[in-house]
Amino acid sequence: MLVAGLAALGLLVPASVADAASFVARLKAPGHHPTAGKRWSIKVSARTRSGKPVRARAYYQFLYGGQVVSTQYPSPRSRPGACPGASGCRHSPYPFRGSYRDPTVIWPRRAVGYRLTFRVVVKTKSRGTRKVSYWVRVRR
Repeated sequence: MLVAGLAALGLLVPASVADAASFVARLKAPGHHPTAGKRWSIKVSARTRSGKPVRARAYYQFLYGGQVVSTQYPSPRSRPGACPGASGCRHSPYPFRGSYRDPTVIWPRRAVGYRLTFRVVVKTKSRGTRKVSYWVRVRR
């Protein structure tokens, strides 16, 4: 009986450790139909299931037909529309704690009319990786 109780307790420990090691990543966007050439401000958050902020790094993937066609790194403090390529633009995932706002996302005119997927990849050192996908169809 004691051995069975210890075995049951041993099975519960890994499950609770797995739950504690997980986190929730969220993306808030102003809509699925951004306008080409205009700001599309988003908010990304990473929190434990109980709501505590998590240290993480994030980057963006743009998908067409399920294939990644571009990877960009958030630069929320840069001038909107300046990245990629300008000074002050990141070339690695953006570090944050809890959440950040990015007012610098601007969709190009060549994306007008296509159904695309905007994906935010959020990585942590010890809690794993989450991918948050959001479909968009850019309009003029």
